[in-house]
Amino acid sequence: MIQGKKVQLRALEKEDLDFMHRIQNDEEVMAWARFRPDHMVSREALQKEYDAEIRGEEALRRTFVVVDRKSGKAAGWCSLRWWRPFSTSAEFGVALDKSFRGEGLGTETLELLTRLAFEQYNMHRVELFTRSDNRAMIRAAEKNGFKVEGRHREALYFNGEYFDGVAMGVLRGDFEHPKSGARGALRGGRN
Repeated sequence: MIQGKKVQLRALEKEDLDFMHRIQNDEEVMAWARFRPDHMVSREALQKEYDAEIRGEEALRRTFVVVDRKSGKAAGWCSLRWWRPFSTSAEFGVALDKSFRGEGLGTETLELLTRLAFEQYNMHRVELFTRSDNRAMIRAAEKNGFKVEGRHREALYFNGEYFDGVAMGVLRGDFEHPKSGARGALRGGRN
């Protein structure tokens, strides 16, 4: 597990698929985490998507369950994806259940994922893509040194509406040596 002050990131297990199924079929959560009108997913499709990862055979993605340390409950999930083996860039995905928003869990999750990408996977840069109105994700990313790298006008479609997308990224050096304030080191063992 990867330990933070507010959250733990632990490997996705088969038992987590019911939780993932519930969250991934919650329209309000998926409005931020998935940018397509067909946001719903069946339990079977979800199991098929994560089967290789649960068996430890997925080479291009790591998915973690975000556990709220205060309650011990699953608060969401996050993933680290890269597009080819030995890549030097990775992309993040983070989704939190509605009841855990506004407590700083997303900011710390992003910090832990960023540290993992740089310290364990030897990435040079990490990026994320979100809706331009997802102020919470944009703030969490900025707190972790991410900068807006581009805006994609009306590139995202959800429930009959187009939204701008924002691409953000951070380089290893900018994250490890921020101009103000120091971040804590990655704690925890292997997953």
